[in-house]
Amino acid sequence: MKNNIKILYLLVMTISLLASCREEDILDKSPLTEISEADVWTDPALVESFVNARYNKIGHGWAESWQSSVVDESYLTWSRGCEPYTQGYVSATDLGRMNGAWWGWDNRAWSTVWGNISNCNMFFERVEGVEFADEALKNRLVGEMTFIRALMYFDLVSRWGAMPIITDAYTLADREEFLNVERDTYKENVDFIVSECDKAAELLPGSYSGSNIGRATKVAALALKSRMLLYAASPLMNQSGVNELVGYPSPDADRWQKASDAAKACIDAALENGYALYDNYDDVKTNYTQLFLDCGNSEVLFDRQGGSSSDGLNLSYLDQSNGPNGYGQWGGNTPVAELVDDFEMADGTKFNWSNPDHSANPYANRDARLYAAILSDGDEWMGREVETYLIADESGTIVSGGKDTRYGQDNWNASITGYNIRKFMDETYQTNSWNFPNPKNWIWFRLGEQYLNYAEALYQQGLESEAREALNVIRNRAKMPDVKDSGDELWQRIVNERRVELCFEEHRYFDVRRWMIAEDVLNRNATGVEIVLNPDGTKKYTPGILVEQRQFNAPAMYWMPIPKSETDKNPNFQQNPNY
Repeated sequence: MKNNIKILYLLVMTISLLASCREEDILDKSPLTEISEADVWTDPALVESFVNARYNKIGHGWAESWQSSVVDESYLTWSRGCEPYTQGYVSATDLGRMNGAWWGWDNRAWSTVWGNISNCNMFFERVEGVEFADEALKNRLVGEMTFIRALMYFDLVSRWGAMPIITDAYTLADREEFLNVERDTYKENVDFIVSECDKAAELLPGSYSGSNIGRATKVAALALKSRMLLYAASPLMNQSGVNELVGYPSPDADRWQKASDAAKACIDAALENGYALYDNYDDVKTNYTQLFLDCGNSEVLFDRQGGSSSDGLNLSYLDQSNGPNGYGQWGGNTPVAELVDDFEMADGTKFNWSNPDHSANPYANRDARLYAAILSDGDEWMGREVETYLIADESGTIVSGGKDTRYGQDNWNASITGYNIRKFMDETYQTNSWNFPNPKNWIWFRLGEQYLNYAEALYQQGLESEAREALNVIRNRAKMPDVKDSGDELWQRIVNERRVELCFEEHRYFDVRRWMIAEDVLNRNATGVEIVLNPDGTKKYTPGILVEQRQFNAPAMYWMPIPKSETDKNPNFQQNPNY
């Protein structure tokens, strides 16, 4: 690590509201206006408000274009920067929706994340000069900022690889030094993030109650450590001949043990501090639905909190932008058939369009998580059944269609995959009201992921029995049969379980890359299903309807290119391989 690297920044003191699911929350602070920088660093209460504002700069995944629409989970009906990834032409001058503003928040742009890191660095530089009557409060705030900075670095490293590790805050006078900064190695970045997580875990409580829920905890820090070490152990970063900016110079199988140890430590700490898998409803569909709607529930280890539209704190208008067009909504990120078809049958066998029983009624007797994640033709939604079927006359000619097709209202918003999003959606939302009655929180880390992290890392060490046990914890919650496979079949079950359990939660983009399967799965075309209602009342389902021809250019697209604006400013800021 380079100890004396300095960063150029301009301090903009805007302390915004940190949203929560409670009406009165200590994190809900009014913006500070007309308060000098000197005032902030002499008043512990203002320092706490400064920390609160850093939470507001932690991004989320609910821009209009979801990350799921640049991988094989969904397709964005009305383009918002997904094509550089789905069409294979991402470049240093066109990073699309993975960096920058594409309507509805900025997708955690490079500058936004670095801005938060800069403010974290300023905090660490100045907090020691603040007189705190309550030393425990000071330590907690240091722990929170340590976690936030580590999370921001992870957000950069997971997309771009190694970053310059900058821990000091400097002024405009240091412009020359800043413009000569070099990237540290991937190993140094991983070591830094892990050490910061360990430090935060030592300083933070295991959980909070009341108005403090939503702050970073020891368990959140351990969850971040778990994910970082899982990624670092994966084939993309852990193989021979890897450029040190995007991986380790030489592979080491012991990295998988570090990953499993980290996941186990997180699970243990979570259970010890009152966290648990969300299991409040006997019905799987209801339970999996409410997991993402019940704010601050027992499974959430850390989230980016949101409020309702009335106070301007809603994280997204996802209910308006993603619901079916027949409801007056915008049909935005629409699930592709490749994802839908990977939800198993209820008995644990694979769904197969070639099976006459499956193809005759493709949405019957499936893994119940499908019904909570995706709206298919015939599903009950907002007072009626979803109608994505077309209507044929006696000759077989399509003459019309259901309310949620191109024959319905707002036909330009009709899903061409035959599916719409249900996960995260609030059925009580009144279309076009822009009144979002129930706040939503973007979940960064939840306990369910940790069991899947654990299963994967155990499998990679040859501990198949233990891996099955961890995997089946998640399947049991979904009331799916235990997995009993071994060898490659077990690995495929682990891969598929992450695919369905974590769908739309911004895991698939990284999973297919770190497993090095992106050039296989992301070179497949995105398809949908055509459903035709015949005059006799029967429906015919035709899979494989082309939605988008897709292309993944390996090996370059395994990492994002450093923005050209950054390498132009600083020739020492080395570009990623193959760009």
